[in-house]
Amino acid sequence: MANWAVYSSFAEKARNVRQVEYSIIRLEPRRHGGAVELGETPYDRLVHQIYDTVSDPETWHLLYAELAELIGAKTIHLVGFDKKHNALSFSDGFNLLPGRELGYIRRYHRIDPRLSTLWSRPVLKWLHCHEHFDEEFVRNDPFFQEFLLPGGRRYASCVKLVDDETVAVFFTCLRSLEQGPFSPDAVTILERLTPHLARAARFQVQRFVFSTDALVGHALVNRWRQPVILASTEGDVLRLNGAAERLLQTTMMVRTNNRKVTLPAPFQQRFLEDCAATEAHLRIASAAVHADAARYRVMRIQDDTSPFPQDTLYAFYNLIAPGEVSAVFGLRAIVMLIFYHPPSAPPVDEDLLAAAFDLTPAECRVAHFLAEGMSPKEIATRIGVQHDTVRKQLQSIYQKTATNRQPDLIRLLLHLPGNGSNH
Repeated sequence: MANWAVYSSFAEKARNVRQVEYSIIRLEPRRHGGAVELGETPYDRLVHQIYDTVSDPETWHLLYAELAELIGAKTIHLVGFDKKHNALSFSDGFNLLPGRELGYIRRYHRIDPRLSTLWSRPVLKWLHCHEHFDEEFVRNDPFFQEFLLPGGRRYASCVKLVDDETVAVFFTCLRSLEQGPFSPDAVTILERLTPHLARAARFQVQRFVFSTDALVGHALVNRWRQPVILASTEGDVLRLNGAAERLLQTTMMVRTNNRKVTLPAPFQQRFLEDCAATEAHLRIASAAVHADAARYRVMRIQDDTSPFPQDTLYAFYNLIAPGEVSAVFGLRAIVMLIFYHPPSAPPVDEDLLAAAFDLTPAECRVAHFLAEGMSPKEIATRIGVQHDTVRKQLQSIYQKTATNRQPDLIRLLLHLPGNGSNH
């Protein structure tokens, strides 16, 4: 009810704002002679569509397309930066070239001179790139020469819609070299739409950040006995549980350097290339693609530099898409990495065994060693009892756990949950 009250209040304010805008538009004459015409019907429809995005995020795409037609934009691009994780987390827009967009997401945003200038500008203050980057700059800048111009784009007008402790959201409209910069009429439309765009973006701010809590609950990940790392497809660490923190202390085969997941060189390259390819496919929606992304891949990692010759780390990973629509239209997928490191694998929780199956302390000890891979004879030698004693204890364990064979018992032990308070 509280959320509905907030939304109702927001919707009522939106209706009032639209009514004021409509009144202003009716009093203003149409402008002629430019690339666009400020008419009451298309502009009023855009304002309505901006506020419709609050209840239906897919409406953004109608908004992008109509705005592009109205102002003569070749492309519209909306991006979000997750400031907590220092990563580009959201990318959406109109007439984005798939290969170019992925290139921007994975590489070129780091050298985009427009963004570096926008970061320092006030919120809602438009930046028109031709006023800041002249032709000499463009001829010598790798972002323009390697990325923007080869993609048929040259002129951009950008604004920062949101900038808080969580996220920064940028809205960019682009034109080709032949089209030239946006006309004064187009700029007027953009400036008048800006406060409405910002309100809608602020109301949907969680749409622009990595939603690890929504994908895999924080408490659930933390209580997993297996080491788990959630990361972006570029390897930016978004979350790791306690088991993963302990794993980082026991092996050099996985590291987190500068908040990046780092594996030995050949495995790192394979991991990042696979994630990049899968993310590219995810932006072309289909059930088969999403099923393939959810399939676990496995890497058996061995480090020749390790002081332990037999040291091996198994990394299982898959991509989690935050819902079919979000995966295609903006929010980036998240990688879940689950590790198995035999030397540091968590032991069977003997307290849980006792509580769940009413095992005696001696039976818990036998079950523990059995899960560690010991045979009954080895267990008897280890604890200093007769082999027949261990055999009788095993029979009692089978009865209490409703298992009949050693493989069934081991399978049960390996699938028990961990006790979060003890690990």
